[in-house]
Amino acid sequence: MRPFFKLMSITMQQRMYYRFGFLSSLTTPLILLTGQLLLWNSIYGLREGQALGTYNRATMFSYILLAFMINNLLTWSSENTLSREIRSGSVIARRMRPVSFLKQTLAEMCGNLLLQGTVNITLIALAFVVFWRFLTLPSLMNLPLFIISLLLGILVRMTLVSWFSLLCFFTTGHLGITWTRTALTEFFSGALVPVALFPSWLQAFTYWTPFPFMLQAPIAVFLNQPLPMPFWQMAAMQLFWILVFILLHHLLYGRVRRNTTLAGG
Repeated sequence: MRPFFKLMSITMQQRMYYRFGFLSSLTTPLILLTGQLLLWNSIYGLREGQALGTYNRATMFSYILLAFMINNLLTWSSENTLSREIRSGSVIARRMRPVSFLKQTLAEMCGNLLLQGTVNITLIALAFVVFWRFLTLPSLMNLPLFIISLLLGILVRMTLVSWFSLLCFFTTGHLGITWTRTALTEFFSGALVPVALFPSWLQAFTYWTPFPFMLQAPIAVFLNQPLPMPFWQMAAMQLFWILVFILLHHLLYGRVRRNTTLAGG
């Protein structure tokens, strides 16, 4: 595990070296958060405060804050970094390190996650302390289950991103890959609209995908909202998707190794 933590440390140092870019990447998502809060406040204003499904105004605001905290843990683009390394040829350094390609990607994401997570958790905790009268306070009794579900959800997303990033070996640009993954994740995870507000047929379809287990499920546990399945079955589904993406990563990386030609001198 020592090389893993070393790579995490290097990634954190690289992020903090360029101070303006580092600070802007931490704070600019707040603009999106403000927009979401204003949008939903207007929607509830037009409905004269009536609830949407199981979400009243206070519950929705709490959901948006928690969704912001979780969704922005991994703002760093793995595809962008890998595509740049492929074009420059520096990707060979990954092949030479005594750490698997998957572990290197996960270590880099963990380094970014620790920095972004510290800021996100601090901001959201402060928001709950200051504006608690306008929010539905999370259930502290569910905190252990929330932490378990959150960690598993983060691993689902990290393994998904690591698998998607390998597609950069088969294209000349990464933007299409990044935008496709981001669109699927943002919509089906519940980052934009809670999955619980989807039509019943779309909810059923969504829970056959890995996306709601990244965000919707942990928040539902924390806010004591209805779950589509028992908690331990949900945790088992998260473990299942983690293993699926690890397997897909190894299969795709095996193809990358067989079809990659390294040249130079």
